[in-house]
Amino acid sequence: MNEKLIAVCRQGALLGKEDRGALAFLGIPFAKPPVGPLRWREPQEPGAWRGIRPATQYNAAPLQTFGHSPNGFETAFLSEDCLYLNIWTADTVPQEKMPVYVWFYGGSYQGGRADDPAFNGAHLASRGIVTVTVNYRVNVFGFLCHPDMRAESPYGTGGNFGLLDQIASLKWIRDNIEAFGGDPDRVTIGGHSAGSASCNNLLVSPLSRGLFRAVINESGDVFQPERDITFDQACATGEKLCEVFSCRTLDELRSVPAEKFIGRDFDIVMKECRSFCTPVIDGTVIPYAQGNMLLRNDCMQVPILLGSNADEGSGGGPGYVTRVTERLGISPDIYPPEEPERTRSLARDYWYGRHLAWAKIRTEKYGLALWQYVFARTDGEIGAQHGAEIPYAFRNLDLCASERRFEPYTDNDYAFMETLSGYWENFIKTGDPNGPGLPFWPKKTQDSGHMRLNLSCTVEGDYTRPEDEIVCPAVYRWMKDRADGIIDG
Repeated sequence: MNEKLIAVCRQGALLGKEDRGALAFLGIPFAKPPVGPLRWREPQEPGAWRGIRPATQYNAAPLQTFGHSPNGFETAFLSEDCLYLNIWTADTVPQEKMPVYVWFYGGSYQGGRADDPAFNGAHLASRGIVTVTVNYRVNVFGFLCHPDMRAESPYGTGGNFGLLDQIASLKWIRDNIEAFGGDPDRVTIGGHSAGSASCNNLLVSPLSRGLFRAVINESGDVFQPERDITFDQACATGEKLCEVFSCRTLDELRSVPAEKFIGRDFDIVMKECRSFCTPVIDGTVIPYAQGNMLLRNDCMQVPILLGSNADEGSGGGPGYVTRVTERLGISPDIYPPEEPERTRSLARDYWYGRHLAWAKIRTEKYGLALWQYVFARTDGEIGAQHGAEIPYAFRNLDLCASERRFEPYTDNDYAFMETLSGYWENFIKTGDPNGPGLPFWPKKTQDSGHMRLNLSCTVEGDYTRPEDEIVCPAVYRWMKDRADGIIDG
């Protein structure tokens, strides 16, 4: 047996396996199972084990409804007992410790899974990056709030359990990653969509200070004041849920079987409470509005690689166009009157405008290092959709070819994958995406534009569509007023 397939962490010895030219250690517990009396509690340190624990298979993905995970969800192993992470490495005893990349999945905080083939870390590991994917609690199990939590929590509030899971995973990585050849002082975190927004929560949280040194933000839907919900406001959902199950206390609610809350085709919180569970402003994990903390630089000052895709963004329900255009002080008539095209187009440009405005404010106002991109490789008529960049970044086009909806990956896509992933790898290793053989990507400045990631990668100006000349300056003014404290939301 390959001796390098044995890694010894603080809880005990692990037996990994070979995976596509790398060593994989899968299904490692980083916290105790959050079940029974530990449901809706802060994650607890995992217990030790005797002997050698097999780490050759993924463990459970978090319990969730159908629709928040890619194809293959139907056969996924789902459980409330889900706090496991996966590690890929080139060598458990390298001559020099390797940088570490920690990935948090998206899924609107309602779903997602660390065992998605798009996130397989073998290729990054084979190129000298210890890669980690992390499960965290989602939906009602990850973010429910209830008044009884105040007395139970060391922080005097509650909710945000999914974010606390992420922080617990980073602490476990800090304490154990050297056993897998990783350098605990060279950790980069990254994520997509809600995973990217999670990275922003970790940027602002006092509880995660010093646990990472750089961030890759892929398509996070950020700076939405309507999502700035406090713990006290969110408690109404927890109280309503108790009524649904005729429970008087949170402890009684803990006795309700997990499948009664959520299954493959329903979510009791959405069905009965007309609500959903997401991160809240609790005063501790998130001290005050995440957007304001980021815009006012009350967060970690680390290098960031930030971007979005050319054709993403979705509407926010009834009244979305009116709410956003009034917020920005622009006319909706810049878009065609037909629905859903008007809503879809505004959502697309508003999404991009927020990424652009934050990039400008972070660099111009605070002088911090940031590289901005727009991913523009299209898949037929759907364009460059939300999440399309992920298999390129992880070098996993081969594993994701069946997910491609309209046009198969070509030889040009595989060549493009080398370039895009090269930027990501350089950033993880050095804090700068540039390196030999790659088109130069300038750091964001007032006039630098962004890197247009496509079959050919070029630097282009900030405004990508005619509507951007109206929408983006309006978004910038609104966000700059938040940064300057003129408005709070």
